[in-house]
Amino acid sequence: MLAWGALLVAIVVSFRPAVPVIWGDTPSFVESAFRTLEAGWPTVTGGRDPGYPALLAVTFASGGELGTVVRLQQAAWAILMLALAATAQAATRRAVGLVPIILVATYPGLLIFRNVLTADLLFAVFLNLTMAGLLVATCVGKTAQCCAVSAAVLCAALAASFRSQGILVPIVAVLVGASLARPDTSARLAVIVLSVAAALGLLVAGSRFGASNSDEASVVFVPKTLFCNHLNIVLASDAARREIVSAAGARADVSMARLAADFAAEPGRWPVLGFFGDACFFDTALDRDVAGDTGNAVGAAAAYRHIFLAAVRDRPLAYARKFVRQMAYGAAVAWPPYGLDSAIPVSTDDVPHVSDIMARHGRSVQPIDLQGGAVRIGLLSDLPGVSTYLYMALSTAFVIAVIFWTVTAVRLRRRGFLTRAGIVIVMWAASIATAAGAHTLDVGRYLIPSVPMVGVMLSLFAGELAERIACLRRG
Repeated sequence: MLAWGALLVAIVVSFRPAVPVIWGDTPSFVESAFRTLEAGWPTVTGGRDPGYPALLAVTFASGGELGTVVRLQQAAWAILMLALAATAQAATRRAVGLVPIILVATYPGLLIFRNVLTADLLFAVFLNLTMAGLLVATCVGKTAQCCAVSAAVLCAALAASFRSQGILVPIVAVLVGASLARPDTSARLAVIVLSVAAALGLLVAGSRFGASNSDEASVVFVPKTLFCNHLNIVLASDAARREIVSAAGARADVSMARLAADFAAEPGRWPVLGFFGDACFFDTALDRDVAGDTGNAVGAAAAYRHIFLAAVRDRPLAYARKFVRQMAYGAAVAWPPYGLDSAIPVSTDDVPHVSDIMARHGRSVQPIDLQGGAVRIGLLSDLPGVSTYLYMALSTAFVIAVIFWTVTAVRLRRRGFLTRAGIVIVMWAASIATAAGAHTLDVGRYLIPSVPMVGVMLSLFAGELAERIACLRRG
């Protein structure tokens, strides 16, 4: 009861006013929301995923404003914390399992996203509810188990709709869920099949695959991201360089010079990646260079895709090293000391853009309503020195917990712990593997949605250690 009381206090004390905070992706999300509302189906701009714009569109259609969206995000965060706490207690049956969840509820790096108008927090909610559903499935009977797996599969599909980098999550959820549930009656099988069918419908209609490419940035977004975030491999590959020369034609020399300049820009910005991929990504002149005779976004997207694939085929070991390096980084800072400032930073350059978009679509809003001054995060962010060392220590504990699970798996002991911790590890890896393979984990916020998973892993680890210590004392 004391642990639950501490969790509720942490949730209540951490709430902040529903002030919308604008970040760099916000204008594209807001514009996509209005286009979705006007078109009646997912329509995105700037390469955004359609899940968050769909939520904004429904909110606007219901008479809500951006502040309403923030309130929804805060409510979703509170529900997630309570769900994770209930899951941790059900899986460990010990109060010590709630302690890491309390720390998750006070982690500034996650709290900042409750006010920020991006898809990060809602992706975190559905991602971790997926994992929670699978964990609950290990603690209940057959019928309830099928229902828990079905709910997890649907949450996984929603997570992929909010961020396409989570596309592996529904695939893993279906595979893990099927191995857990093993429906032995037609009714239970029907429940699983219906949930998988509904998830496929959500992915077809509500993911990036179902959204219309309404602008050039959306058309080239994925292939250009792959191209630019592997620019070191592209420039080192003779096959890829030949593809660039073939696509650019008479502008080949100009294109190569442009790529060399982009590659040399701010080399220390992303130390694990080794170069600043955004310098290439926002180089719009490069699109015209590689588009060739077509001169349009579709041609540029095809060229980027061919060049990237040529580079990977030519230098597969270089790509594998990059992937392993990114995943190792993800494991090392799985609970990163990120966002420990006492106030949420505001992208003041984008505030006028959002205001203009709202006004253009008949919504009256003042820039000051969007900015609202500094929004304090509170709690542990007011103690940055303590917070940094605390969460770095918990990152280390997570890596130790993974090693402990690996040793236990080799020895084939404690099957309950192996299954539950294995679910967390597999879902955590699925949530970041696509980012490691396609984007970069040098930007700390790509790991933030996995933070609650780290907390649950530590809950399982703490519960297992407590049980082993109790067994030793009885022995």
